[in-house]
Amino acid sequence: MSFASMYRAKIGGTVDTLAMTALGAGAILSSPAFVESGGKLSFLMAAAGAAHLGRRFLQPWEEANALASKINVRSADMLSSPDGLLLGYRTDTGDPVYIPDEDLMRHGLIGGQSGVGKTVLGKLLMYQQIQRGGGLAFVDGKMNAEDIETIYQYCCLCGREQDLLILNPGNPGMSHSYNPILRGDPDEIAARVLSLIPSTENNPGADHYRQSANQGLTTLVAALQEAGLAFNFIDLTILLMNHKAIEELESRLKRSKGGSAATKNLSLFLEQYKGGGKPGSGLENMVDIKRMKETFGGVGGRMFQFGTGKFGEVLNTYSPEIDLFEAIRQNKIIYVALPTMGKNEAAGNMGKMFLGDLRTAISWVQALPEDQKPRIPFLAFMDELGSYAVASLARPFEQARSARIALFPAFQTLANLEVVSPDFAQMVLGNTWTKIFFKLGTQETAEPVADLIGKEMQIARSMTHTNNRSENNPLLAVAPEGGEGEGMGVSEGEREEERHRVSPEDLKALDKGECVVLYGGDAVFNIRVPMIYVDPEVAREIGPLRIHHRRERQVEGADYFKNSDRYLGGNSVPSGHRKQTAQEMLADE
Repeated sequence: MSFASMYRAKIGGTVDTLAMTALGAGAILSSPAFVESGGKLSFLMAAAGAAHLGRRFLQPWEEANALASKINVRSADMLSSPDGLLLGYRTDTGDPVYIPDEDLMRHGLIGGQSGVGKTVLGKLLMYQQIQRGGGLAFVDGKMNAEDIETIYQYCCLCGREQDLLILNPGNPGMSHSYNPILRGDPDEIAARVLSLIPSTENNPGADHYRQSANQGLTTLVAALQEAGLAFNFIDLTILLMNHKAIEELESRLKRSKGGSAATKNLSLFLEQYKGGGKPGSGLENMVDIKRMKETFGGVGGRMFQFGTGKFGEVLNTYSPEIDLFEAIRQNKIIYVALPTMGKNEAAGNMGKMFLGDLRTAISWVQALPEDQKPRIPFLAFMDELGSYAVASLARPFEQARSARIALFPAFQTLANLEVVSPDFAQMVLGNTWTKIFFKLGTQETAEPVADLIGKEMQIARSMTHTNNRSENNPLLAVAPEGGEGEGMGVSEGEREEERHRVSPEDLKALDKGECVVLYGGDAVFNIRVPMIYVDPEVAREIGPLRIHHRRERQVEGADYFKNSDRYLGGNSVPSGHRKQTAQEMLADE
């Protein structure tokens, strides 16, 4: 124990004064003048005073060792009131640390290398959210099968298994249906689809094609909505890749909604692509689908992967069970499994599409009256965000608070955010109130995080020892002896210098389950996160995951894939040839 820690004990107050008085009185009574009358009384008074003061002096040492830690960080004295969600326990005192709901909605982030506690903290937050009846979206960038079971068990323990919605495009048999492009106005839906394409702001040529694709998608979606047709990814894909399908949509609109703006916009849009047929063939006004595909670039291909295979089994619906806007309003629990290891590109695009849908849902919730917004803040925990982050996600960090929605992304290094863009990384860092850092694996991440946590003026003490010895033997002297001398000195010094509150080396030395929290830009905590788990016996009683489906509503859909035979070149096939299937036609495109 150092003198500095004794100083932090801050002796004072009535009890401390009485203890010091008792210790002083005991010392006086033990003097020879009071040896006969003092006796036992002096010993008891001195012992009582010394015991109390000893405990007070040892208190900082005792607190500093409440929970094991390799770093010496004294946590701020706040956030101990049980309001909001528990983060963990201070290493210096063992006291709990909570995030109040008001600050939860100011968002947070969780950083740290793999396997050090990010998901453990996420599960702690999510269990509390489920337990208190709040809504939740868990986007799992690792897609660990145990995580699905764990979330299901949490829901069962809290009596909320009916509130669980699972989006698992890698396993349609264990997934609810979802169609992220069904709801919204044409501009919103087009923005979601275009979120699949990398940003083109710094590339004027590519940006021209992106804007053209945006115009085309907006026009097609408006036309489908005007026709009263529900649609999905495969429907849009066929419209972009087959001239008969898109000409059929135009004819239908002209018959039923000839004077509408959507009909006129579709005809004007298609006019620039007509003339694809050979002169004299009667098809001179056919849409040149090849030119149109050049305008849309890779949009059709990206939507195609959502409309086929296992992804298509989940997403090709006109009556989806998962409606993100309604799920937020009804405090549902949504688990999104992204198979990033086996289907990296498709899973990443699925995550981007979900985040685009989340952005739209947030804007709709913002527009609701206050009494219709979530009473308990809706929590969106996005694990391994680097696998599916999009630049458009930066805006919700600025505005989601007014919708009572809290965003908590988790990532391994700052490079995971900067790969989207440096501006995106700065917007996320700048718009998160609670920043939680587990063990960091690289100096490139640890140094900027230490700078982010900040510096403070600290006293640097130094002690210098000097020894010297001199000897003098003159060549000519009356006396035969020479002169000798020795000296020794000790000097102490103090100076103020600016040091990191938590150094990069500290951030790299954190133990598993231990983290540093920067709260509100100035308060720092060193905490340990408790691991919660479901007892194996309880897990066996709960049993395996069961999906609760609801009956689909009957709606009129575009059904371009179902009726694809009409768009495959007529009924006659040359001798020795086989008619292409819809999948083959789309794959060739």
